[in-house]
Amino acid sequence: MSIDIDDDESSDILVRFPAAVRFIDSGLHPYGAAHEAKTGGDDTTATSTSSPKSGVYVHCAMGKSRSVSCVVAYLLYKYPHRFGGKQFIESPASTQRRRITAGEAVSSALQCVREARPGAEPNPGFMRQLELWWEMGCPADDDGVVERHPIYQKWLYDGMLQEARDMRMAPDAGQIRFEDEVRAREKEQDDETVTRTNGKEVRCKKCRRTLATPGFLLSHTPTGQAANSGCAHIFVDTLSWMRTALEDGALDGRLVCPNSKCSATVGRFAWQGLQCTCKQWVVPAFSLNRSRVDEVSSQPVGSSAIRMPPGRNGSL
Repeated sequence: MSIDIDDDESSDILVRFPAAVRFIDSGLHPYGAAHEAKTGGDDTTATSTSSPKSGVYVHCAMGKSRSVSCVVAYLLYKYPHRFGGKQFIESPASTQRRRITAGEAVSSALQCVREARPGAEPNPGFMRQLELWWEMGCPADDDGVVERHPIYQKWLYDGMLQEARDMRMAPDAGQIRFEDEVRAREKEQDDETVTRTNGKEVRCKKCRRTLATPGFLLSHTPTGQAANSGCAHIFVDTLSWMRTALEDGALDGRLVCPNSKCSATVGRFAWQGLQCTCKQWVVPAFSLNRSRVDEVSSQPVGSSAIRMPPGRNGSL
């Protein structure tokens, strides 16, 4: 099996992992898995045998980044219990269990490879993609399973935004991702039960129109905890009520209340990012000004639906 890909941080190796790990597994266990192999370029090649002591030779130009990434992806896929199981491990500080981070899982698997290959060192872009692979649950049912995954789609979108920022341009209007619409589609496709926890809704101070429900509020603290109430900004996901402002193609501008009878200025957006009064940067930034909105405690949402911002479910 050959994978034609450059050893570049921006190269998409993540989408190749399902086919790669299935191929490696079929080589190591030829009598317990169907052998699947496709030919392509000549950069990263794995050759399997069918002898009783089967093995797979995984290599690239330097045996350092591309090939190591494929081997680490396989270890995470085949032996997840070695790196935290179902993403939980015992905390060394107590008897309680804590959630293992993707970074910890990937680093642990890479360390296993380094025991035999000390020079193993995937580039930073591949390390991030391995973390995403773990967060996805290492899906490998078919070649397209990663492409269909919401985490992968969000990663591609973030990459597109980065390219736009590098060129000092707003993203193309047709490519903007509105999180409330995306989640609604995902729920329709998966038909899964989603429960929102208690939190605070953000409403326009002037007309009381709901602007964002708890599931669409973004933390911008280094620890990921709730933002300090002293921050002047409340950062939220890109929501469909912002469509008119964002599709004009401006790099930054005002956000106004979607209530046509109000149209009060409630915040601002900046594709290049904004710095909060707490000195933290958020990129891209969709900010609601705390002096222009109210934060109201929200009741738990039923398990049968995702609570959406106004305009998505007919609520005020």
